[in-house]
Amino acid sequence: MTKKLMPVRPLPILEEGLLRVRAGEDIVLSIGALDRQTGVGEIRALCCSRENPDLSAAGEWRAGDSTPVDHYYSVRIPIPESSPSVVWELKSIRLEDGQGNRRTYVAGRDYDEFLFQVEGHESVDCTPPRLLGIRVDPAKS
Repeated sequence: MTKKLMPVRPLPILEEGLLRVRAGEDIVLSIGALDRQTGVGEIRALCCSRENPDLSAAGEWRAGDSTPVDHYYSVRIPIPESSPSVVWELKSIRLEDGQGNRRTYVAGRDYDEFLFQVEGHESVDCTPPRLLGIRVDPAKS
């Protein structure tokens, strides 16, 4: 008996199906949070490029900002104009209550990773400097 081979399907491209945001624009996330004692006082969301984690952006919601809907708070995160066309991720969410108690939730540990595609501008320099090395000048030490 011979087995029939199944055709090989190409792997899906990571960027397919992701939310797309242009560099220089904002992404608005709705983050659910609840504190029954003193209420949610602040939410801070940190996003970064998966390729270069130093390329990051953060957004905050604070008590007195927009009114939450069913315990979901709108957090606006401005994506830097200098971002290249790469995949970004929601790296962490820090929640703080009205008394200053806080906790940071991390992607992959506390919630499913959230990825989105940033579309960079062609004419913008988005390459960081490259470290060439380190040396000690013995005459000046």
